[in-house]
Amino acid sequence: MPRRYMMLALAILALQACASTDRLSRQMSGWQRQPVDVAVAEWGEPEQRIAFGDQTILVWRDRLEATPGYDSGVQSTPILCERQLAVDAGGTITGWRWRGDSCPTLGDPGARAAYLAAAPR
Repeated sequence: MPRRYMMLALAILALQACASTDRLSRQMSGWQRQPVDVAVAEWGEPEQRIAFGDQTILVWRDRLEATPGYDSGVQSTPILCERQLAVDAGGTITGWRWRGDSCPTLGDPGARAAYLAAAPR
């Protein structure tokens, strides 16, 4: 794939990520005081469960190998995302956070598909 097309695809992805940041935060905020089954139905089973006082922290991690370009000479760099939900003993979501360089991209199927489509084969 020519470098200019890769740059265009990355620019489009960056714009989608900005919009997706708000969307991911709104989604997680909207789950506050909801049964954890709502999140599990959307994201699948968490990768990890951490006991934290009278709560449990559920953790989902995503990793995608980013390939900057086959002719750039730059090594593939993973993009990472960790999403966490705090859940009380009754199974109700009491808190949330996400961190990582590409949570909105990995969490948004449209943005993820655009990224994968732009990656060289």
